[in-house]
Amino acid sequence: MTLSGMILIAGFAAGFILSAFDPSFGISLVTMFEEMVAGQIMKGEPPMLALQLFLNNLEACVIIFIGGAFFGFISVAVLMLNGIIIGAVLEVMQKEAGLIAIIAAIMPHGIFELPAVIASGALGLMMGRAVKYEMTGTFDASFEGLRLGRYFVKYIIPFVAIAAIIEAFITPAVLQLVT
Repeated sequence: MTLSGMILIAGFAAGFILSAFDPSFGISLVTMFEEMVAGQIMKGEPPMLALQLFLNNLEACVIIFIGGAFFGFISVAVLMLNGIIIGAVLEVMQKEAGLIAIIAAIMPHGIFELPAVIASGALGLMMGRAVKYEMTGTFDASFEGLRLGRYFVKYIIPFVAIAAIIEAFITPAVLQLVT
């Protein structure tokens, strides 16, 4: 799991640094994020919001996991891209709202969501390794995919669900306390 975490952190750093050196880069990613994700999701009552957040984040985790079947390349690319977007958004938002507001916006649900994303990446990279070894005739990637899929269902889905519930019901209340 360390490698997938390092990839995500490298993406965070790249997005944050690129946005710091070129504010238009960060602003364009914030605009894209607001239009494609937040604008579509952040509407409605908390139960519907929780469902939308769950489905959006589950989709990302599924893509990261299943992307491992392509020798891990898609898993790495999606982890890095998500990291870049989040890093850029964080850099722009911390200038506007301050560090405390950013921590309040991310910490409550992030303690579940980020491990789910990182673990999805780890499972995707393990899938990529299994596919590579199957090509050499020394491994059964389908058996390994089934085993890894069980981990995904057992751990990733519940973490994503908990994160969505916290993000919809608790994070807004925490944000009101600090803003």
